[in-house]
Amino acid sequence: MTMGRGLIAPTGLARCAAWGTAIIVIATTAYLLASYASLPELLPVHFKRGGVPNGWQYKTVGRVLLPAFIQLSLAATFGGIALLLLSRPAGGASSSDSVDSATRVSVESQVPPDVHAARAAAETVLLMAFIWVAFQAHGAYALARMWTTGFGHLGQLYTVFEALGVVLTGIVAVRGHVRVGRPTPRPYVAEHWRFGQLYKNANDPALFVPTRDGSRWTLNFGRPGAAALLAVALAVGVIGPTTILILTLRYNF
Repeated sequence: MTMGRGLIAPTGLARCAAWGTAIIVIATTAYLLASYASLPELLPVHFKRGGVPNGWQYKTVGRVLLPAFIQLSLAATFGGIALLLLSRPAGGASSSDSVDSATRVSVESQVPPDVHAARAAAETVLLMAFIWVAFQAHGAYALARMWTTGFGHLGQLYTVFEALGVVLTGIVAVRGHVRVGRPTPRPYVAEHWRFGQLYKNANDPALFVPTRDGSRWTLNFGRPGAAALLAVALAVGVIGPTTILILTLRYNF
């Protein structure tokens, strides 16, 4: 097991989540394109109380593919976060699929704690992406059905799957927290800390570092733009798709 400049190798589950997400996006896009011809030329997009439509827009490929665009936004955002988490300028370790299990166990014990934490965090992010991209797949079906029937309701299953997504996200988050684990305390170096609690060391390749007291993880703000990119990516990934959906399905109460 070696590691140089580049990426920390993701876990097997993380790779499965990434491939699953890609497959769902492709399948959703194919479904919407296949449904395009059967949809009405005027799509109901605005509804008053009771689900009665009172606003329409012309059918376009862009409007019909909206759920797929949301999926792509989620996949790109959370995938970018995962790549950020797995990036490491130098040092550390990454796993190789060619080694036997005994060797892998021996090597895993030598993995730096921050590398283990980064892999666990990236896995968590990719699993969350899979959950919500899968939810949007049902959203695509519900939206196509709503356009066809002209009734402003996405169906009870939409609400059920949305709640299920929230529950699964919570489970994945708790699991990720456990897998990330507690850091190994480091010797205190005063010049690496700003305002008492912010760690900044451009020579440290780790994105995750222990807090001063070693009780939990914090970010290394010496990694150029890492914290800012992470914050922006999370905001775009969560707020962006929600805003798009609200603007698309507007209701009067």
